[in-house]
Amino acid sequence: MRRFYLYQAASSFALWIPFWALWIRGHVASDFELTLVDVAFWIGLLVFQLPVGVIADRYGRKKAILLSEAFRTVGILGYGLGGSFVGFVVANVVWSLGAAFMIGTSAYLYETLLEAGHEAEFPRYIGRNTMVQLGANAAGAFAGGILASATGSIGDTLIVGTAWNLACIGVAATFVEPAVPRMTEPSFWAQLAQGWHIVKRREGVSLLIGIEVVLGVTLYAMALFRPIYLTAGLGYNEAEVAIGVSGFLLAAALVSAFAGGVASRLGEFGTILGLVGLAAAGFLGMWLAGANRWAVAFQIPIYIAWTLQAPLTTAFLNRRLEPGQRATVLSMGAFAYTLVLVVVEPLVGLATGATGVFALGLALGVFALVPSIFILVRWRQTVAPWPAVTPVPSRLVPGAGRVSRFGRLFERLSRLKP
Repeated sequence: MRRFYLYQAASSFALWIPFWALWIRGHVASDFELTLVDVAFWIGLLVFQLPVGVIADRYGRKKAILLSEAFRTVGILGYGLGGSFVGFVVANVVWSLGAAFMIGTSAYLYETLLEAGHEAEFPRYIGRNTMVQLGANAAGAFAGGILASATGSIGDTLIVGTAWNLACIGVAATFVEPAVPRMTEPSFWAQLAQGWHIVKRREGVSLLIGIEVVLGVTLYAMALFRPIYLTAGLGYNEAEVAIGVSGFLLAAALVSAFAGGVASRLGEFGTILGLVGLAAAGFLGMWLAGANRWAVAFQIPIYIAWTLQAPLTTAFLNRRLEPGQRATVLSMGAFAYTLVLVVVEPLVGLATGATGVFALGLALGVFALVPSIFILVRWRQTVAPWPAVTPVPSRLVPGAGRVSRFGRLFERLSRLKP
């Protein structure tokens, strides 16, 4: 586990986190072109996601992680060297292939715990893992701010980040494949068909994918436009953005340290309800606050929801899946998320170009809240219904009259669990 945490820390120490959107925006003509560059990444994911999920199930988690980091390194370098719309699109397509192979990471962690007989503690471990990632994100963002201030170019964070990412490949190369038997289907299409059968027949799986799509799309859209919102909307400079992003990440890291315990105490329904509440409150709060600089505080609940949504929904999904279908079904969830994002993201870019970044909060708040309410209601109807209401004893009901002792005895016996 220490080696896995070390890998996640190295992979998450990303100097370019506060600046990549600003770097692209400075080399393209409009917000709409920025979203088109990003959509190229998600279209690449649409193409690669399902085949990569099958590959990860058939050929192992370690190979998937190594390929993920290799393609990611090339993509980061392409970002740093690209100075045009076409260059960024090509880099994003390569990066998307690396992102697709990342589907093996959570499967590797779960199956490592499964091999040791500790799979029930996956939410606690994924919470610690998220804390490590966010702590490294915060350190990387802060270091990136120092580097950009020293060199005068935010693009240098991408070039240096490329060299650093080679260390991630070295750490991942030391991983040991979990000794967990995986019963896969004989062909690619049969594997996909079995995964689709699981999604259709298991209501909990399909609803978790639904909440992954709704929250994931809105929270990612906020992540894309956050640097623009903080600079053009609230008037913060680049150094202040780097410091602010580091602070948000540290706050989210502290919360994620307790994610496993919170999820165990609240249960699946309570955890999902909490994530929806945090996201919706943050979006609607930033819309109501307008251009006030203190509106930046509403990024804290958004950051917490953004950092906890993916690991916790993945944890709830993993416990419902078998080793031979785990990466395939997870890739189907990622495919659905990507498909919706490809449609929604250009619309968000057009809307912010026409109305400004402040209307973004209202749009994302409504989109996060309304579908999530339907999913939560459906969850209570099919996956985890409300417990039955204990009947009120007749002697406490006004006008019920006197009840004999035998009647009260039978009433108490009827409330005993079988």
